Amino acid sequence: MSLLASDNSQQPCAPPCSTLPPSPEDTPPFPPGCGRLLPEECLQGIFECLAQELPTLHSLLLVSRTFFRIALPFLYASPFDLLESSLACSSQERTRRHASLLYLLMNCCSEFQQAPDKNMPDPAGISHDKLWKNIPQVSSTFEATHRSLKTPLVDYLSAYRHYHLCVSLSRTFPILFPNLQSHDVPALDPFPNDPNSQAKPSSSQGHSTTMTITMFARNEIERTMLQHRPELVRTLSLPIQRLQAFLSIGPKLSSLERLELYGVSWDYDLDPAIEFLQEHTRLFGTIREFKIAGPNDVRALQKPRLHRILKAIKYPKVIDLSRYREATRDLNSFELQNAHGLEQLLFDLDYGAGSGPTAVYAAAVEAADSISLPSPAMATSVSTLVQNDLSVKDKDQTTLGLIQQCAKLSTLQLGVQTSTAFSWAVDRYNFDPLSLQQLKILHLSSPRTETIKQVLDDCLYAFRDSLEDVKGIALKLSPVPSPIPFGWTWPLQRLSVLSLQGELAVWFDLESLKFCPRLTELCLVLYPYSPPQADHLDKLVLAPGLTTLSLMGRWIVTDATMQHIGEKLDKLKRLVLEGCQTDTLTGDGMVTGLDKIQTLTKVDIALGVGIEAALKEYRLRRPCLEIAMRSDDLLRHE
Repeated sequence: MSLLASDNSQQPCAPPCSTLPPSPEDTPPFPPGCGRLLPEECLQGIFECLAQELPTLHSLLLVSRTFFRIALPFLYASPFDLLESSLACSSQERTRRHASLLYLLMNCCSEFQQAPDKNMPDPAGISHDKLWKNIPQVSSTFEATHRSLKTPLVDYLSAYRHYHLCVSLSRTFPILFPNLQSHDVPALDPFPNDPNSQAKPSSSQGHSTTMTITMFARNEIERTMLQHRPELVRTLSLPIQRLQAFLSIGPKLSSLERLELYGVSWDYDLDPAIEFLQEHTRLFGTIREFKIAGPNDVRALQKPRLHRILKAIKYPKVIDLSRYREATRDLNSFELQNAHGLEQLLFDLDYGAGSGPTAVYAAAVEAADSISLPSPAMATSVSTLVQNDLSVKDKDQTTLGLIQQCAKLSTLQLGVQTSTAFSWAVDRYNFDPLSLQQLKILHLSSPRTETIKQVLDDCLYAFRDSLEDVKGIALKLSPVPSPIPFGWTWPLQRLSVLSLQGELAVWFDLESLKFCPRLTELCLVLYPYSPPQADHLDKLVLAPGLTTLSLMGRWIVTDATMQHIGEKLDKLKRLVLEGCQTDTLTGDGMVTGLDKIQTLTKVDIALGVGIEAALKEYRLRRPCLEIAMRSDDLLRHE
C-alpha cells in the first residue's frame, strides 16, 4: 500500500515504492499512437491543473513512466503534510506511515547524495552508516519489514520542496529508533553537516534549552534532508526557537520563496531571524512570502525587532500575520520595502483594526530599536505612548495607509473597527477608478454589525469589477436585534465565492444573488443565538450556478425547501446542512430533495437522529454519493 495513501479513497497519494511502473510501450494507456502525439509540456500543464486532485494524480501516477515522473513533484512536494491531512486513518496508523515515509526519505539521502563540488565525483551510494553516523541505527526489525524502502530507485527527496518542520518527527522515533533514549547527545559542532560553515550561534538568546537526544536526532535528520537538494527548497516553516539549528543552511537555499516562523514570544531574541533574512536577501533576495505567528501576547507586537523582521524583506508579495491577533492594531506602523508590489496581506479576522498607531508610536519604536534586549518595562512605556496618542486622535479613522500603498494588492484579510475604513476606496472608484487596486479575495470582520455592513457595502461597491471571493463576518450579535438589511443592486460579474456569518447572514437580501451570475459557492452561517430564518430560502435558486451550498445554524429547512433546491439547483455538487431547524423536515422529504440533485457528490449533514437514520438507508441505495453525518464522527471517536 502507498505510504502516502489514506484508507479513504478520496485522498490517495503517490506510492514511495522502490520500483518504477511499466513503461508506456509495455502497457499503452491510449490507443496506438495517441500517447505519443501529446507533447510532454502539455502533459505538465494538465498535471498542474490537477495539482489539488489527489485521487486523480494517484491514478495517473501508475499509467506510465512519463506520468510517474510528472506527478511525483506534486505528490512529494510536502509529503508529511499530505499524511497529516488524512482523516480516515487512526493516529497510530498515521504515525506508522510517517515512520515509513521518513525511512524512505532518509535512504534517499544515502542513495542520491549530491556532490558538494562540481569538480568532485558524484558520491551516489554513499554509505548509510557514514551519512547518519551521529544518530543510532534504524531498528533491524523495522528494516527487515521494509526492505523495499531500503534502496529507492527514485529520488523522492528531491521533490520535497516545502519543509514544514512544525510537524514533529519525534513521534516516529519509538518505531525507528526504539533505543534512542539510551544514547547520549554527541559533543559535536552545532552544524555537523556543514563543517565549512561560518555561521555561529547568536550570543544572546532569550531561551536556553538543554539539548536532548530526541531534539538532536530530529535536528540532525531534518538538516541532512534539507541539505540534500537545498537549491530546490521553496518553503521553510518552523518554530523560531529552532531557526538557530538551521542558520548554516540559509546560504544554500537559493530558491527559498516563503519563510514561516512560529512561536514568537516576548522573551525570545529575534536577532537570529533578522540576520537570517538580511543575509538571505543579500545573497539571493528570493524570499517573497513571510508568515509569523505566536501567542496572543500584546507585548510581542510592541517589540521593535518584530517590525524590523518585516522590513528586512526586500520585495514582499505575501505578508501573513493571521496568527498574530494583535497585529491588526499596528497596521499603519509597519514599514515595508517596496510595498507597492505586495499582493497578499492577511490579518486575524477575530481582531479589528481601530485607529492606527501614529508618529508617536513610530518614534517610540525607533528609540527602542537601539536596545539589544527589550524589557517589559519598555513595552509598557511604548503602550502608554500609544494610548495617550490615540486619546487625542480621531478614532473614526477614514484611511488605512499601508493598504492604499499596495497598488498590486489582490488578497486582503482584515478585521475592522470603524465604518469609514474603506471610504477612500469609494472615492477612488468614483473619481479615479484606474488608481484602485484589483482586489480579488476580500475577507473582512468586525465586532459590530453596523460597521461590517457599511465596510462591506463600500468594498463591494468600489471593488465590484474584480472581486471573486468575499467573506463577511459579524463577530457578535447586536445587543438589541433589529433589522439591518444588507445587499447590493449592482452586478458583481466575477464573484464566485460568497460567505456571510452572523448578523450579515441573518439580514442578507437573497435578491442580491441575481447580480452574481458566476457564483458557485455560497455559505451562510447563523450563530446559536441568532433568530431562526426560513421565509426567504426559496430565493437561493437565484444563483442557479451553485456547486457548493452551506447552510449552518438556525436556518429552518423544510420538505418544500429541499424539493425547491433539488429542482432548481441542478449543478450542485456539495451540500452542507449543519445545526438547522428541522421540525418541519422529514426523512422522506430530505431523501426526495437529494434524489432530484443527480450531480451531488458529497453531503455533510448534522440534523439530528431522525434525518440521519433515513440517510443511512439512503446511503446504501446511492453508494456513489458520499454522505458524512455527525453520528459517523461520534462512532469514529468512540
